[in-house]
Amino acid sequence: MDEKNRCEMKLFNAQRLMNALGAEQERWAQSIVDLGELLQVIIGDVLLASSFVSYVGPFNKKYRDAIIVENFIPFFEQNGIPKSADPNPLLVLTDEAEKASWNNCGLPPDRVSTENGAILTNSERTTLMVDP
Repeated sequence: MDEKNRCEMKLFNAQRLMNALGAEQERWAQSIVDLGELLQVIIGDVLLASSFVSYVGPFNKKYRDAIIVENFIPFFEQNGIPKSADPNPLLVLTDEAEKASWNNCGLPPDRVSTENGAILTNSERTTLMVDP
């Protein structure tokens, strides 16, 4: 009788676990789709981020945007380099936790300051930067 009760309890726990994992199936399936899409564009996104770190430091926001929109993006399109629909180098270079840490240390939360922080933390050489 004890063995029967133990087996029923194991079966009950196994069914609960399967039901709990089954609810996660949709989220996992969506995560697989999202990661597949990310793998399609990661080459262009990383190339854009590395180009951003290498070349745009000395420029203000107006010129940084112009370099990306008028030079980098057309180059990618002409050469068939896959990239995100809305390429943003900051998505590759930093995350929200790191930005919050910079802000807590006194870095202003504006876009240019965040870009400067991303450039400085991702550059292995001395970076020429003009900070307003």
